[in-house]
Amino acid sequence: MNNPELSFSAKAQAWLNSFLTTVPEPEANQIRLKLSELIPIIINELGLGDVSHAACLLTIPYNRNWVTATQITESYGAVMVNILEGLKKIERLNTSRTKIHADKFIQLLLSISDDVRVILIKTGERLQEVRSIDGLPQEISLKLAHDAGDLFAPIAHRLGLYLIKNEFEEASMKHLLPDIYREVSRRLAETRSNRDEYIARFIKPLTRELLSKGYHCDIKGRTKSIPSIWRKMVHQSVEFDEVYDLFAIRIILRNATESEKSDCWQVYSIVTDLYQPNPNRLRDWISTPKLNGYESLHTTVIGPEGRWVEVQIRTQRMDAYAEKGHAAHWRYKEKTSDAEGVEWLSQIRDALETSGNAEKAEESKEKTELYSNQIYIFTPKGDLLKLSAGATVLDFAFAVHSQVGYRCTGARVNGLMVPIRHKLVNGDQVEVTTSQQQKPKTDWLNIVTSSKAKARIKRFLKQADYQDADIGKEILSRKLSQWRIKHDVSTIQRIVNWLNLKDALELYQQISDTKIDLASIREYLKDKAPSEVLKEKLATIKTVDSFVKTTSQAQDYLVIDDTLGNVDYRLAKCCNPIFGDEVYGFVTVHEGTKIHRVNCPNAPQMIERFPYRIVKVRWTDSHGAAGGFTVNVQITGNDNITVVNEISRLIASDLKVSMRSMNLVSKDGLFEGTYTLIVQDRPHLETIMNRLKRTKGIQTVRRSDELIS
Repeated sequence: MNNPELSFSAKAQAWLNSFLTTVPEPEANQIRLKLSELIPIIINELGLGDVSHAACLLTIPYNRNWVTATQITESYGAVMVNILEGLKKIERLNTSRTKIHADKFIQLLLSISDDVRVILIKTGERLQEVRSIDGLPQEISLKLAHDAGDLFAPIAHRLGLYLIKNEFEEASMKHLLPDIYREVSRRLAETRSNRDEYIARFIKPLTRELLSKGYHCDIKGRTKSIPSIWRKMVHQSVEFDEVYDLFAIRIILRNATESEKSDCWQVYSIVTDLYQPNPNRLRDWISTPKLNGYESLHTTVIGPEGRWVEVQIRTQRMDAYAEKGHAAHWRYKEKTSDAEGVEWLSQIRDALETSGNAEKAEESKEKTELYSNQIYIFTPKGDLLKLSAGATVLDFAFAVHSQVGYRCTGARVNGLMVPIRHKLVNGDQVEVTTSQQQKPKTDWLNIVTSSKAKARIKRFLKQADYQDADIGKEILSRKLSQWRIKHDVSTIQRIVNWLNLKDALELYQQISDTKIDLASIREYLKDKAPSEVLKEKLATIKTVDSFVKTTSQAQDYLVIDDTLGNVDYRLAKCCNPIFGDEVYGFVTVHEGTKIHRVNCPNAPQMIERFPYRIVKVRWTDSHGAAGGFTVNVQITGNDNITVVNEISRLIASDLKVSMRSMNLVSKDGLFEGTYTLIVQDRPHLETIMNRLKRTKGIQTVRRSDELIS
C-alpha cells in the first residue's frame, strides 16, 4: 500500500479498497458506484489528473477519520491534505440561500482553500449527483436543483465549461419549474422536424461556398437550450414562436492556418455575403477573448423565410476550449512541479474570481489581498455576511443590525456558545444571543474591528453620556432649589473647579452615577464666606465670549478647517458664522457639533440650560468652506430707487460679491433690506460693510443674524 512507485491514484485506490473491507458490503458497493461515475467526470470532462483523482478516492476515508492528516502528508504531501480539508469544509456549508448570495458563495469557496482543484472536484461531485437526481427524494432533489442553478452553473460558466453549465441549468429548471420546462420541451419536440429541415436548407449553400473557397469546416446546427429559450421569453416578454435567433449554427474550421483570426474573419465574410447580418449582433471574442478564455466570432443573420439565425465561427482549438474550458488543453497538467500546471491552476482561479462585469474585473486584480482580508459568515437562515479577517462575534452582531449589536451577549457559533470577543473564521454559522438588559460599554471598542461597529458604539456611548448628564443636571437643579441656591453658570463652574473636574458634563454624569456626595456640595456652597461669595458674584460670567474663555480649560480646541464636510460638525443657520468670527461649539445629540458665533441670538439660552455642552472652537489658517460662507447683511437708508440700485451695483460690480437673495421693506420714507451674500471670511465681510456705509443715502449697515447688546 506504500509502494513509492505507484501513482497517487493507484496508491489511493489501494488504501480505499482496504478500508472498504471494513464496512458492510451494500455500503461499500454504493461508494464504489458513486466513484465509478465521478472519476470519469473528473478526468475526462474537467481535465483533472492524478492528484485530483487520488483526492476523490481519499475523501471518504479522510472525512470518516479512517486516515489521519499525518498519514496523508507522509504518503501524498501537504498539498493533498489542503485539498481534502477544503472539500471537507465545503461539505459543511449551508447553501440554502445560494440564489441570493451566489457571488458571495463563490468568493467563500475560493477563500476556504487556495487550491482551486477543491472547487473543480466539488463541481464534478455535484454534476455526478445532478445526473442521478431523478431517483432522489423531492426534498433532496430540490436542494440539488437550487445549488445547480444558483451556484454551480455560474461557476461552470466562469470556467468556460459551457456543456456542464447547460447541464446544470437544464437539471435546475426541470425540477424547479417543471411545468414550464415540459411546455418548452414539448414545443421544441413539435417543431423539431421543421427546424432540422430549415437548418439543412440554411447550411447547404453555405457548405458549397466554403468548400469552393478552400475552407474545410464542420457545420453543426443546434437549437438553443430550454433555459436559454425561457430566459429570452421572460426578458423580451415574447412567446415561444417570437424568440429571437432560436436557431444557432456553429462553423468549426478544421484547416485553420497560423492566422486563426484572419481565417475566421474570412469565413465571416463568406457567411455575410450569403445572408444579411444584423450589425448590432456582432460579437468579436476572437480579438478580445472572454475573461474565461472563450474565443469565438458571433453574428446573427437573416436566413430563408426571413428568420433570424445565430452563427458562431471558430477553429477546432477554439471549439475544444469552448466545450471544456481550461480543461481542453491543460489536461493532466496539475502536478505541483509542473510549471504549466501552475499556470493552468492560476488561469482557472482568475476565471473564477473574475466575472463578466468590468468593475468586478478591476477588483480581481487585488484578489490575493481580497481573499486574505475577508471572511464570509452564515446567519442562521443561511444568508452570508462579509466581514474583515479577525472580526469578532460583536462585529457580526453589528453587521446584522445596530440594535442586535447593542444587546449582544454572545453567540452560538456552529452550535457552540462563545463570548462576544470570540474571533470568527470562514464559513462559521453564527446565531447571536441578546438581552434587553445589555448595553454597550467602553471596553467594547477594544473588541470590535470594523469601523461600522466602532462608530455605532461611540454614538451610543455619546448619547448615553448626554442622557446621563441631563438626569444629573435635573437632580442637581432640584437640590439647589431645595437649598435656595441659584442654579446658574457661576455656581456650576465653582463646583466644577472645587471638584477638579473637566467640565459641567463630567459633573452631571458623576451625579447621575451617584459618584458625588450631594451633601458635600451643599456644605461647600453654604459654608462660603460672605466676602468670597460677593467676590464671585462680581466675577459672574455675563457673556458667551467670557464663558467660552473660562470654561473647559483642560479641553483641546475643536478645529474647523477645509474638511468641514467630512467631520461631525456643522455651521449653525441661526447666526451663520464665517471664517474669522469668534465662535464656540454646541454639542447636539443627533446632529453632531453646531458652530455658533459668540454673539448668536440663541447663545444666552444655551449657556443657561446646557453649559456642559459648550466646547471651545478655533479656525485654522485656511478657510472652513471652499465655496465661501453665507451671511445676512441688513441695510437701512433713504427710500430712493437710486440708492437701492447703487447698492446692487456696488455689490455685484465693484465688490464682485455673489448675492443669493435680497428682501426690501419700505416704511416712513426709509427702506430696510436684508441681503444674503457669499463671503470668504470676516475681513472680506468688513470690507464690504465699510464700503456700503460710505455710500450716500445709506444710514446703517450690520449683520442681521447676531445678538444686539
